[in-house]
Amino acid sequence: MNLYEIIEEYNHFIIIAAVSLSVLSLIAVLAYSIRTRRLMRRYKKLMRGMDNKNLEAMLLKHIDLVENAVSRIENLESNHKIIINNLESCLQNVYVKRYNPFDQVGGNLSFSIALLDKKGDGIVITGLFTRNSSSIYAKPVKNKASDYPLSQEEIEAIEKAMG
Repeated sequence: MNLYEIIEEYNHFIIIAAVSLSVLSLIAVLAYSIRTRRLMRRYKKLMRGMDNKNLEAMLLKHIDLVENAVSRIENLESNHKIIINNLESCLQNVYVKRYNPFDQVGGNLSFSIALLDKKGDGIVITGLFTRNSSSIYAKPVKNKASDYPLSQEEIEAIEKAMG
């Protein structure tokens, strides 16, 4: 028996099988078409987003906002470092010592004021008051010490200003 005779003998089974496969293929195509249509509807609904806004546009806008925020934070961090460096040389430590250096003058009118930065650099100002006169002295301070002689009150003002 050759192939032609086999096909001729079983042709009605082959036709039924081919038609069945075609119908099954058609059903599968229709099912996948319906499924694809549903997925496309869901996808479009998702991409439409809230209030009929495009989700992609919303995401791009939020990405831009985040990038802008990151840039601003980096700028703020840079400015913060500059400010911290500047603060070290700003007046931070202040102490006022009032006292009475002379017996005949009361009221603790004399004073020594220490005005120092974080490193102990700055100035100490001393005002001495007597019955007949008053004098004010300013002495530079570097690293909590001065090249000029300091009185006990000035030393105390510097020490207490630095904590």
